[in-house]
Amino acid sequence: MKRICVILAALCLAAAPLIAAPADQNPGYIKMALVNMKSVYSDTPDAPANRANLQANLKRHAYFIDKAAAGGAEFVGFPELSVNGYHFSPAMSWLSLDGPEVKVLRDKAIEKGVYVAAGIAEVDAGGKKWNTQIVIDPDGRIIARHHKIYLTKEQGFTETGAEHAVFDVKGIKMGIATCSDGSDRKNLEALVANGAQLIYGPHANTTGGTSAGWYRFRAAWAGPDGWIAGLKVYAALHNHAGLYGSEFEPPAAVDGNTGWASGSWFIGPDGRTLAQMPASTDRADSKEFLLVYNVPIPAR
Repeated sequence: MKRICVILAALCLAAAPLIAAPADQNPGYIKMALVNMKSVYSDTPDAPANRANLQANLKRHAYFIDKAAAGGAEFVGFPELSVNGYHFSPAMSWLSLDGPEVKVLRDKAIEKGVYVAAGIAEVDAGGKKWNTQIVIDPDGRIIARHHKIYLTKEQGFTETGAEHAVFDVKGIKMGIATCSDGSDRKNLEALVANGAQLIYGPHANTTGGTSAGWYRFRAAWAGPDGWIAGLKVYAALHNHAGLYGSEFEPPAAVDGNTGWASGSWFIGPDGRTLAQMPASTDRADSKEFLLVYNVPIPAR
């Protein structure tokens, strides 16, 4: 009798229809959304306030992931140290990759079926601290972790990264250059030597508090004689925002400018600007922004 049941179960499994993987709605491309988000800080002497600020930042991440995914985005990127806010002190709230904050992002990636890139102040299993940009895939797996190499305000608080890892995002090979990493062409060259077809650059820059200032700061990347054209890759780079965007359901009625310049930019392999947040010399325009571009996936 037991043998008959086993045979019947096997026949039922064989007869059951296979569940097909969802069809790619955007074949040959990856639709990337770059978020210029305003983050509050998690390094104050007030530990409960820091925890509240982390939750506020995560809520803001969830809002933008929902909005970008509703528009068809497949990759949603956030700036350098977006979860913690870019501000270092001895009271910094350090996060682990297996902690609840990162789990919120992993769960959201699964819920929306998108890649999510975000920045955290990481403490690893050995107790070392890093300025880390992670990338999570639609199954909730952390597929990339970049430790910032060229340190600025985090110097003395974090370790120095050394790797130029490249990873796959929907068939395109991507590498990360966090903020000042992108000020040395050698870092970009190392990523390309490792196979990168797209360089992703999350930033936290003030540059006079204006997007126009930030575009000047990164001018070497663009144009027919620029770094990106010389390397023949795509680039996607963006920055923190100093102000909330009124069209993005700001969480605070009263908003003070934190000085971040905002700005986001897609550059093609010929150095041409593919998409860009409008440049402004007015600090009042350094607001949150959502820039979306459908990046072609290069042939291998």
